[in-house]
Amino acid sequence: AAGAVLMGEVIRDKYRGRGVGLVQTGWAIGWGAAALVYTALYTFLPEALAWRVLFAVGLLPAVTVFWIRRHIEEPEIFDAARQQRQPLGAAHLFSAFRGPHLWTTIKVSLMVAGAQGGGYALGIWMPTYLRTVRGLSAPSTGGFLLVQILGALIGFLIGTYLSDLIGRKWTFLWSAIGTLVMVLVYMFLPMNDLALLFLGIPLNIAVLVKFPPMGPFMTELYPTEVRGTGQGFCYNAGRAIGAFFPTMVGFLSDNFGLGIAIAVFSTFASGLMIIMLLMLPETRGRSLQSLESGRALEPAAPMPESAAAGGGSD
Repeated sequence: AAGAVLMGEVIRDKYRGRGVGLVQTGWAIGWGAAALVYTALYTFLPEALAWRVLFAVGLLPAVTVFWIRRHIEEPEIFDAARQQRQPLGAAHLFSAFRGPHLWTTIKVSLMVAGAQGGGYALGIWMPTYLRTVRGLSAPSTGGFLLVQILGALIGFLIGTYLSDLIGRKWTFLWSAIGTLVMVLVYMFLPMNDLALLFLGIPLNIAVLVKFPPMGPFMTELYPTEVRGTGQGFCYNAGRAIGAFFPTMVGFLSDNFGLGIAIAVFSTFASGLMIIMLLMLPETRGRSLQSLESGRALEPAAPMPESAAAGGGSD
């Protein structure tokens, strides 16, 4: 969440969706890299040693983050706001729940809960579904997951550009609808294993398209003094609520089967997203400077090509 705020404040308004979205694409790249490292280590090392080496490899990104942190400057818009305000106290942690920001925070948190919950319900239970319902072996399940990771990467890249092309809300809406359709097809349409393998690509494209616009969307909803708090709370509160979805899938699957349980909660998640989005504004092209002047809740008009400067630098 902090990284999305920082990127959102340094990228020009016209390119914010692409800039922040491309950074978030690193999640899919990391997922794929983790799967490859896991496969390699467990292929060439004894299992008792492989998991220890895998944990050690997992420390490398954390070391890289410390190095990056030392070489990144704060965005100009953040520095300017910090110089003009009083030192912040503990009460600032609740700033996203005051005045006009309260309902925005609630609606965005629930929208994110739908997005994250649907993703968790599908992603966490997918290996079990492939093994127990579709009857795949463990190695075959790994191959299916690698194909789905490819779909996730493609979905991130498409979402990155769609958010600037058609807007944040339309990207969210099409992703929610596409996820609903693809989950129902994947769970209930009779097909052979090869068809199921390749259907994992459009399935994960539909699921992951919604995530790149989240950073820019939340960046464009809050003024600078509230942005980090609001965006951090919405994303992580949504993720916390969404974490209950896989648990409920497990309970429901005892009586109705795993495929039906996944479909039910994916449908609920998509519906929750759509309802919240209908109550939120489009923000594509919104200048961050306009948020400082008190126009934060006004819908943003599409930006003409000639007026796309503002809000920072590339």
